Amino acid sequence: MKTFKIMTIFLLLILLMAFSAVFPLLLSKASDQQLLGQIHLQKIEVQENNHSTQYSVIDKLRLLYDKRVNSKDIVVVQNAQLSKADLEKLNAVCYAELQTLREKKLLPDLEDNVSTGFEGSSFTSFDTSRPDLVVNYYTMTMYSNQYRISFTMDADTNKIYELNIDSAAGPLVIDYDNAYLHWQDYVGLSLEQSDHSGEVSEGGYSDDNRPFPSLDSTIAESDKDYPIGDRTSSPVVALVHDYTDGNKTVAYSFVIPNDKKSFTISWSFQ
Repeated sequence: MKTFKIMTIFLLLILLMAFSAVFPLLLSKASDQQLLGQIHLQKIEVQENNHSTQYSVIDKLRLLYDKRVNSKDIVVVQNAQLSKADLEKLNAVCYAELQTLREKKLLPDLEDNVSTGFEGSSFTSFDTSRPDLVVNYYTMTMYSNQYRISFTMDADTNKIYELNIDSAAGPLVIDYDNAYLHWQDYVGLSLEQSDHSGEVSEGGYSDDNRPFPSLDSTIAESDKDYPIGDRTSSPVVALVHDYTDGNKTVAYSFVIPNDKKSFTISWSFQ
């Protein structure tokens, strides 16, 4: 009898220990089953200072300019190669934006087939010191028997930031004298009075009459195959005007050779 009591107590202790180990697991599983399939809402207080920063055109131009001068803080990623369908769609967007420039009197009347030949690449740039500022852009070349137009276009807004147009025929019919005013209207910046605004000498410009290299070397490479003739002997008139967003300032150059078969709009920072 005594042995039976001892064995009973021993078994009860084992069962109690087993129950102590299993009970928390059973309780947790039951609680999980109650929560499954239910939506639980929690109110989150909105932080007033937690808002997205709006960057101006000049902010983007500054980043692209730093890329041009090979700043060590700039990262450039060439996006996946554009498919034929992507290029066809992009070609229509680019042609529409070029027509906007024509309406602003910054380009001549474009023939309908100017978009029959085109090539381009897609890039993303950001500054490691300002990783929240990202610029997605295209470098494009569109050409026909009469023109070759290369430009840099914002992929998010479709705004063209710089361009060069060459004519294989006669002089370009453009309102050169007021181009800086037309550009102000197009780019959405205000003119700012500056000591260096006005005509500058041709010194410091490249042999092809461009004041600054293109953002992408493929544009420069495409120039080699376009029959624009020899313009290296043509003097250059370059007008520089400052534009501001009310905070920062950017200098835009309007470059015209005397034969008026080319027109370049580009920018720099002092």
